[in-house]
Amino acid sequence: MNPSRAAGYQNKSLSARLYRLTQQHKHWFFIVPALIVLLTVVIYPIIFATGVSLFRVTFASQSRPFVGLQNFERMLSNDDFLQSTYNTLFYVVFSVSGSFILGFGAALLLRRVTVGKDLLRLILIIPITMAPIVVGLMWNWMLDPLFGLINWFFVLLGIPRQTLLAQAGTARMTVVLVDIWQWYPLVFLIIEAGMATLPRAPYESARLEGVSSWMIFRRITLPLLRPVILVALLLRTVDAFRTFDIVRVMTDGGPALTTETLSLYLYRTAFTFNKLSRAAAGSILMLLVIGLISALMFRFLYRDVEVG
Repeated sequence: MNPSRAAGYQNKSLSARLYRLTQQHKHWFFIVPALIVLLTVVIYPIIFATGVSLFRVTFASQSRPFVGLQNFERMLSNDDFLQSTYNTLFYVVFSVSGSFILGFGAALLLRRVTVGKDLLRLILIIPITMAPIVVGLMWNWMLDPLFGLINWFFVLLGIPRQTLLAQAGTARMTVVLVDIWQWYPLVFLIIEAGMATLPRAPYESARLEGVSSWMIFRRITLPLLRPVILVALLLRTVDAFRTFDIVRVMTDGGPALTTETLSLYLYRTAFTFNKLSRAAAGSILMLLVIGLISALMFRFLYRDVEVG
């Protein structure tokens, strides 16, 4: 055989083997970049924070003695940490519930609209397009007791001007309502996308049988949307736990720490009081709580998917 022809066959054989190899393992070309990003921005910070929580570390300290779980014990016995934890749980429960109810209701109403649906959808999602800091500053102005639009309406209705953000009884719920206003579009978009994928056959069969709209919603729509609902609740819960911007701008944790969330408390612990180790321990505790709630939600999600 001609040597040049033999070399050509070898090159083709090598190219074929390389092609088969890349086809068999091509998924790694998509997975590896994501793994690198995950290790860089998620795994490494968690490992680093865990390591810092086991030592006594400050910005100015030269020595970093090992203290074991002492930082965790001090955080769990700290009244401010427990108060911020309670505030965060209050925030999560009411913010997630309110945004879900409002977003789900908006998705149901939009489904019945036939004219101007695109314009209405655009109006409904405006709040989520705004940065949380901008939202906080805007609502601070609107709630201003002297020049705010909200108090202007109160005066028109004969109600005295209110300092909603300066009173312990109203500040926490006011911040929650602002958070609901900004983030209900997230639930709305997820639920609406889920509704667009629902099969038509069960609805047509139910209507032929004369089933009422309420029973169709209860027996068909809700069960089919359950995985989508759980995803929406999971995303909102995790996001509500991490709330920092709106609270920082609107109340800065006041009055009397009634609106201070865990994120804001840990920020102050680290950068105001120079207690990096305690802040790291608190962040690990916060991560464990979020992970536990997420795991429970994922368990119900996949169980429902398998059953369905």
